[in-house]
Amino acid sequence: MTPTEAQRAEAAPPPLVLVDGLNLLWRAAYGFPARIRDSEGEDVTPAFGFFALLRKAIHGLMPCEAVVVFDGEGASDARVEAAPDYKANRAGADYSHLAWLPTIYTGLRSIGLEFEETAGAEADDVIAQLVRGVETGRHSVIVSTDRDFYQLLGERVLIANTMRKSGEQIVDGDEVRRRFSVEPWQWCDYMALVGDTSDNIPGVRGIGPKRASAALAGGHALENLNEVVNQAWWGRYLNGVLPEAMKARGLIRLAPDVQTSIRITGRASQPLPLAAELLRTVGVW
Repeated sequence: MTPTEAQRAEAAPPPLVLVDGLNLLWRAAYGFPARIRDSEGEDVTPAFGFFALLRKAIHGLMPCEAVVVFDGEGASDARVEAAPDYKANRAGADYSHLAWLPTIYTGLRSIGLEFEETAGAEADDVIAQLVRGVETGRHSVIVSTDRDFYQLLGERVLIANTMRKSGEQIVDGDEVRRRFSVEPWQWCDYMALVGDTSDNIPGVRGIGPKRASAALAGGHALENLNEVVNQAWWGRYLNGVLPEAMKARGLIRLAPDVQTSIRITGRASQPLPLAAELLRTVGVW
């Protein structure tokens, strides 16, 4: 490497790591391998697990600039207004873990990690906005188990699913092509056809993964599936339902322009302390 090349490499900003905050907190509260209690026996697993999982995810990607984005109250209102059944299946879920958010916010402030609780837009939309705004040449890594982010995958955009075993945690566009036989930009079309139970999107009856990928083969989108409707024997399942599928696709697509107060500095974040140390700092441990 020449001196000029070395200077450019040194000056290049680190990868931007965008953490889906509530996705991580849900995993901490309900998927952590053990229940963690303080000296008085109170269950502090959601907060402890959040910081433990966050530290593990960021540590594996260091050096990086990390930010955390949380859904705020009313974040899904726009989508629910367009489709009242959107996420209606979550109405009876246990949300007691959200009571730990003030403690988590205090912990993030204490270590100087940038975060935001969004209002009027889902965290997914804000993360997408940040990814689209990344300067040319810089890589982004989204930490989440939410497959809606597959639509953002590209040469410089990856996903880290830390629920997977070591060595298989990074998801790229090639994996989407290999596993689902569609391009990342077709992901919303694909999911509109097969459905997404996590968001209560039903999909098209009679269309499963194989038929959906066959329908979209060759770079097709929902708008130009008339050929499939007319030629494939199972095309009759698509006849007359494509407008509803396109409406569902609109729910899955991440919003193109949302407001965010997150500051991207281009500087690497500091390593996170152990979860126990952090909880001790904020008076929980």
